[in-house]
Amino acid sequence: MMKKLTTLILSAAIIPALALSTAAMAEDHDDMQADTEQQADEQRAGEQQMSGKPAGAFYADDVIGKTVKHRGSDKDVGEIQDLIIGEDGHIVGVVVKTGGFLGLGGQDIGLGWDHIEHTMEDDESVFYTDIDEETLRNSPKYERD
Repeated sequence: MMKKLTTLILSAAIIPALALSTAAMAEDHDDMQADTEQQADEQRAGEQQMSGKPAGAFYADDVIGKTVKHRGSDKDVGEIQDLIIGEDGHIVGVVVKTGGFLGLGGQDIGLGWDHIEHTMEDDESVFYTDIDEETLRNSPKYERD
């Protein structure tokens, strides 16, 4: 009888302790899950807002006003006047003013972004194309809508 009483008393003491530890573990799990969800929310918010430009990115003014050079001859073929941005928000092309003298007499042409190569030289944006000057001169005039 004494053994049964001791077992009963020990059981009565252990069961609440186990229940409390299980509840504490569940609460810790919920806290960890909430922390993980909060970190994911903060990471998503980081994608929506930026504190600086990402590596490899550049600004519009790093493009607009810059000279486009022919890759083979290194001759200036024109100056980028504007960016053409697609419905998805990505740059699809540029408007380049070709030829002329002191900004006079040139013609605006549109070049697909995939025909322009952007490089950095001496901390300056430099743009190259493989399209030769003759082809550019004979390109149709870009008509802005």
